[in-house]
Amino acid sequence: MKFFPLLLSFLFFAPIFSQQLNQKDSLKDLRLKIQDVTLHKGQFTILHIGDSHMQPNNLSGMTRYLLQKELGNAGRGLIFPYTLAKTNGPKDVTFRSNITWDNAWIIKPHTFDIGLTGISIQSKSNQGYIVWKSGSDTLKYPRSQGFLSFQIQNCQDCKIEVNGRKKSYTSSSLVSDTIQFNMSLDSNKIQFSGGTFRLLDLIEKSSNPGILYHSTGVAGATFQTYVENPLFEKELAFFHPDLVIISLGTNESVKKWDEAQFKKQVNSFISSLKKVTPSAHILVVLPNENYLLVNEKWTYNERIDLVRTALTTICVEQDLLLYDQHQAMGGKGSMLEWEKRNLVNKDHIHFLRKGYQEQGKLLYLKLKELLVIH
Repeated sequence: MKFFPLLLSFLFFAPIFSQQLNQKDSLKDLRLKIQDVTLHKGQFTILHIGDSHMQPNNLSGMTRYLLQKELGNAGRGLIFPYTLAKTNGPKDVTFRSNITWDNAWIIKPHTFDIGLTGISIQSKSNQGYIVWKSGSDTLKYPRSQGFLSFQIQNCQDCKIEVNGRKKSYTSSSLVSDTIQFNMSLDSNKIQFSGGTFRLLDLIEKSSNPGILYHSTGVAGATFQTYVENPLFEKELAFFHPDLVIISLGTNESVKKWDEAQFKKQVNSFISSLKKVTPSAHILVVLPNENYLLVNEKWTYNERIDLVRTALTTICVEQDLLLYDQHQAMGGKGSMLEWEKRNLVNKDHIHFLRKGYQEQGKLLYLKLKELLVIH
């Protein structure tokens, strides 16, 4: 994904005052970490979880780009071989393999485990390799450290090697493990043998000070589909975020509405986040409007207002940060206005790439506001 030059002020920390949820000094720890980043002393880690709006990386990719351009680049973060899973994903990372793969999604019935990414792949052979190359985006992501969460089923003296780092196992019905490795500046390679290999989550980063921005999204995902993933909490523990951003709720708005059930599912999701990442702050993104085709006419989907109201109530009750993406876009009718600018997909739920990039710029501005040092 290529970005056009932007005239951005370097005054990232100019005081900005606006509505907040009774935060007082609750963001002091985040702002101190950001201050360290500006002094080239540390990293600030963001984990952004969402649905189909997030999967292609157009929205989060723009936010990542702007933050890293201004505060420093600590690496690409979470990546995944979407092409091997036969679905669309970010264009800045390319994967290839010498074998074929099965895939599993948290939104569908599946027969093997899935990582935090919400999609996993499983080899159809007992040996093979995956090669990937990243860093083809505008900022040329630095990378020196890699992390892989994986499983090997029906292991018979099975082995895994990533960029020269090796692990071996004796016979086991299921190996669940992780491996850390050094990253190559060019291509990187996972090799396995002796069992059915399953890739769960893959991270690349560096030791550079700056922003590390992980993002993941699954088409059709809801709060509940993430919560129902048995490995959600286990995989979440590998990320150590300072800030978790949640972009969910659109898919609930196009289904049968049950407010009590929805709140229960959201609270369960939040509880898992707080349990595993107790020091992380949580930012809930209120979804923007969408339209449904009724009698051959695009009609405002009023259920999105119910979703937004329920999420706002939960944010107040649990003292969570809140970002109203709908209002940032212009409020009711904004999607139709964005459509006139050729930013909206014809389904009136999704956006085109440039539309998501515009949303990414708006999120960047919100993060500037939240992380400002007074």
